[in-house]
Amino acid sequence: MGSLLMPLLGSVAAKAGDALVAELLRAWGLDKSRRKLERHLAAVQCILLDAEVKSRTNPGVRKWINDLKTAAYQADDVLDEFRYEALRRRVAQLRRAAQIRRCSTARKVLTYFTVNSPLVFRLSMSRKMKEALDIIDELVVEMNNFHFLQHTETSTIVHPHTHSHVDELEVVGRQYDKEQVVKILLGHSHVSNNDKNNVMVLPIVGMGGIGKTTLAQLVHNDQRVVQHFELVLWVCVSDKFIIEEIIQSIIEVATMKKCDLTQMETLQKELSRVLGKKRYLLVLDDVWNEDEQKWDAMRSLLCSHAGSGSAIIVTSRSDQVASIMGTLPLHHISLLDDDQSWELFHRKAFGSEVEKNEELISVAKNIVRKCKGLPLAIKTIAALLRSKHHSQWSSVVDSDVWKDDILTVTGIVPALQLSYDHLSSEAQICFSFCAIFPKDSLMDKDTLIQLWMANDFIASETRGQQIFDMLVWRCFLQDVEIQKNLLSLNKDDFIHRPTTCKMHDLMHDLAESVSRNDCFILQECSSHQKKIQGSTDASSLQHEVRHLSLDYVSSNTIADMKEILAPHPRTILVQRKLEWTETSLDTDNSLSTAMSKFVSLRTLKTISFETNMTCLKHLRYLDCSYSNISSLPEATAMLYSLQTLKLIGCQKLKYLPEGMRYMSSLRHIFLLSTNSLEYMPKAIGQLNSLQTMTNYVIDNDIGRGIDQLKDLNLTGALSLTKLIKVHSVENAKQSNMSGKHNLKRLSLDWTGGNFDTRDVGNEEDTNAEGILEALRPHKRLEGLALIRYTGAKLSSWMHDSTLLEHLSELSLIECTKCKDLPPLWQLPSLRYLSLNGLDSLTNIRLTNDDIDIGQSCISPPPFFPKLETMMVAFMPKLERWHQKVGGQVAVVSFPRLNFLSIYGCPMLETLPEGLLHQLPALESIRIVRCPKLKEAFSRGGAFWNLVEAIPYSLRALD
Repeated sequence: MGSLLMPLLGSVAAKAGDALVAELLRAWGLDKSRRKLERHLAAVQCILLDAEVKSRTNPGVRKWINDLKTAAYQADDVLDEFRYEALRRRVAQLRRAAQIRRCSTARKVLTYFTVNSPLVFRLSMSRKMKEALDIIDELVVEMNNFHFLQHTETSTIVHPHTHSHVDELEVVGRQYDKEQVVKILLGHSHVSNNDKNNVMVLPIVGMGGIGKTTLAQLVHNDQRVVQHFELVLWVCVSDKFIIEEIIQSIIEVATMKKCDLTQMETLQKELSRVLGKKRYLLVLDDVWNEDEQKWDAMRSLLCSHAGSGSAIIVTSRSDQVASIMGTLPLHHISLLDDDQSWELFHRKAFGSEVEKNEELISVAKNIVRKCKGLPLAIKTIAALLRSKHHSQWSSVVDSDVWKDDILTVTGIVPALQLSYDHLSSEAQICFSFCAIFPKDSLMDKDTLIQLWMANDFIASETRGQQIFDMLVWRCFLQDVEIQKNLLSLNKDDFIHRPTTCKMHDLMHDLAESVSRNDCFILQECSSHQKKIQGSTDASSLQHEVRHLSLDYVSSNTIADMKEILAPHPRTILVQRKLEWTETSLDTDNSLSTAMSKFVSLRTLKTISFETNMTCLKHLRYLDCSYSNISSLPEATAMLYSLQTLKLIGCQKLKYLPEGMRYMSSLRHIFLLSTNSLEYMPKAIGQLNSLQTMTNYVIDNDIGRGIDQLKDLNLTGALSLTKLIKVHSVENAKQSNMSGKHNLKRLSLDWTGGNFDTRDVGNEEDTNAEGILEALRPHKRLEGLALIRYTGAKLSSWMHDSTLLEHLSELSLIECTKCKDLPPLWQLPSLRYLSLNGLDSLTNIRLTNDDIDIGQSCISPPPFFPKLETMMVAFMPKLERWHQKVGGQVAVVSFPRLNFLSIYGCPMLETLPEGLLHQLPALESIRIVRCPKLKEAFSRGGAFWNLVEAIPYSLRALD
């Protein structure tokens, strides 16, 4: 609990020292109180680790920590109010300077957050500051009475030491893993010894308690391994990666004698004598070290004394350890399946007896399922049940221990707790926050980081990325993948590629346990019967719950919730509401009323947007996705602390607040599937902190043009919509697209919405061609989509394969006037190509005429060297697809193409000659609505052999 308080106290201390806050408090005569608060917080942080240890056995300390947490949140709210007031004053000055105060609407909005009397507000805030400081004063006095010890470093964690012995008959489900590892080791004996880094390092990685050590023991003791290696050594490294101690252990295991040497020089000489260039297998068990320099030094010693074919096995919970130490892909250990879990349980609980009691077996299997395939959990609970009479087993199944107290009974959480204790306090609180998501949820990495920032767990996206990577490396988060649908023509699928992850159920149990009821999930089914994950003690919610997730909630529940929780929640995520009934409106109204009471909210995800923004001035994260709003209330622009704004799937949204330029904290604006949006707020280029803006809708009014992008340092993906409203080439150049080096994907959409480019007319749009030329991107762009472009010629930079050398995705969609293609086949990194709706294109011509092959060139560059997916669709005039090769040497085409789709090309008769023999990687082909081409791909046609080699389920010929 104390470790989770550390980031909160650090955040409060940082706010107390914030320049804006300090300036305002000095002006109000409160600087002495501010500095006193800073001193108190610094003193408390020094003893927090010792307080946490004592709280486990001392109820008084436990209560003191709870009171400290409440006081810290209260102080945080007060300091945030001061900071908001400082920001409000700065914006008021800007508004006056711009004479916006003359607008009655602006004056009305401004009064939302300004009290009638500045003096009353000042006195009120002074009183709040005094109250918060008085409480902390009392806690500091109590703290001194507890005589806590100061700790500047984390407490030493004692690790159980492992050994190489294992009873193979007791092991279940690891035979395949053992054979795989043994096969790798024995196949390594013929590796050359010329390389100083010749020793193979095989990492075995998995979560705590899954059986990494057991697998290493099985391999270590396998007779084939023993006979193959001249030395087989086992060293338990644990968390202290001290090179001298590891060398001592190696010498002791090899010589079977105590090693008293301590100097590195003498240790090296003895290690050289012991290893003596023999072929050895060294198992380094339970490695935690993530310091690459330490491993490099250790590896140099081990390699310099290694015989040919030597190998090292490393077991660790951390993927990062594996990436640092491994020379081979890591071997991940999986959880046991149901049959293996039952077999292991049966051996431990029943021994050699054959249990015939079907009712008891049913109870036992229910218990095994709760262990979720983790060997440690199964063995521990089986040992517990073996000591109990069979009549007591049912009580174990029904026990609340499976919800909260798994720590003391099954041993699951102690195994995982060990990993958790090695995390920094920042990482611990970020991990514990994940308990707010229901089990098996897909979690968006960027959303997690934004929520962590909104709650002041971390200070920046960079730090959030580091913590996310750490949680993945150490197996707290898993199944990380980028969600993308390359076969979709939806622009939003091109722009939005979230990286998602999941959390294992056991890890979720741990997160619930360590979050100490800070996180609460409320779910209701259609019968309005509550299904709750988290605290079930309603009386404790008023003081404990800070982060709340609502799923299918009713108006009655929300009405009860607001009375219980107000005003403490800092996070409310409304995942889904009940399907529409006559009470749906009541649910929305109840939700809006409830939100107005939650004045401490930092993060809000809501489907209803009737919420009164005047009460939520501390918001840092606001997600109103899939709501029916037509405009975002102007009062939203007064959320000066807001960092993230998400408006995804708001199909009716037409307008954003004009005052958005003053939201100086804004870092991320997500606008996806908002096709009704008419234009952007004026002067959005003033948002200097902005990093993400998925869509910018261009208008020709002053302050809404493309020139607003000039100074924005945007990252990720950007869609420029309604480029048809860019009035000149010079105006386009002002966007500074070539200078936005952090953009990975760029969509250039000439019209947006449902506009049809065929309505523009048949004449060539030379202005569009000049504008496209001016939008030249930077050299490291990875994805480009050109949509409804109205010019006939593509830009010169699209003909430059050196400029687009990193481009891996390209889509040309509904560019109806384009008559020719640039040499896309020369792009060295292109993996995905979509040509859709190019009405004027009559042929696709691949040629190497512009490449100087030279007399000595043996193998000219292939066409589309890395292309994996190609889609050609809706080309009414496309007649020919051919390639022309200069020189005497054949050119390979599409060496990596695995998916080819040709759809709606009625005039296309054939593909390039020789293509039949040049698609070695083709796995799936679709030829649809191409009557002339279909004949060539039908039985007896020129390409039938190509089709016949593809499994029937992967073909589509229509």
